[in-house]
Amino acid sequence: MWVSAIDASDRLHGDGKAVLEQLISGRLPMALTTDLVLDETLTILKRRGARIPSIQHIANNLLSSPLLRVIYVDEPLFRQSLLDFGKYEQLSFTDAVSLALMTRHKIREIYSHDKDFDLKGIVRKERP
Repeated sequence: MWVSAIDASDRLHGDGKAVLEQLISGRLPMALTTDLVLDETLTILKRRGARIPSIQHIANNLLSSPLLRVIYVDEPLFRQSLLDFGKYEQLSFTDAVSLALMTRHKIREIYSHDKDFDLKGIVRKERP
């Protein structure tokens, strides 16, 4: 969702922008993400041609935002993610980390275009 919110040329930019606007307005609670999701976001932006200073600016804005809490993967989260990674073969490891984080924090909703999150007990949304 972060890539589509940031990259105006992304075909799903409208969805990402809507989520971001709802976060900013306070109609959505604080977002939770992981360092691995941010890693993927910055890497995709670089591959799409964004310049390093712009990417660094985006990263610093995300890291300092009161609307976003970044969880850094520790060993217990990593180990749970390995279990989820084995249980749900359709998930990437980064997605398994997100799932383990959701379980840890009792989060049931995720804003994502990734249909791999269409799992029992998870409500995947593309727009607010």
